[in-house]
Amino acid sequence: MAVYLDFWDAIVLASAEMDPEHPALEEHAVGQALELAQLGVQGVVDGGQGMEGEPVLAPEVVAAEPGGDPKTVEIEDCQRSGDWAVVGSGELESDDVLVTATVQRDLFDWWVVEMRIWGEDTC
Repeated sequence: MAVYLDFWDAIVLASAEMDPEHPALEEHAVGQALELAQLGVQGVVDGGQGMEGEPVLAPEVVAAEPGGDPKTVEIEDCQRSGDWAVVGSGELESDDVLVTATVQRDLFDWWVVEMRIWGEDTC
């Protein structure tokens, strides 16, 4: 679970600093999840304003395989906007957004490898 939370901290940081290549993103994710985060941050850059605040996360492990010593964990997270908003807009990001993620352990560490953000009012 820690890698998922750390990855969202990195997304919030990269969005605030408007840096889709922020090194913190690569410290926690690879593949599709990393690409999705970089695309999201690029959208912030394209909008011309950073983000401030942070979302409220509520992740839960919904599956872990194999049972005794898991190497793959599936996470569902019903996120609320918290105080996460475009700088100066006063409008908060979407509420009740379902995020699903797969985290996997290699020989040395855990990584977020897949993530999908389902959209507003999906949980």
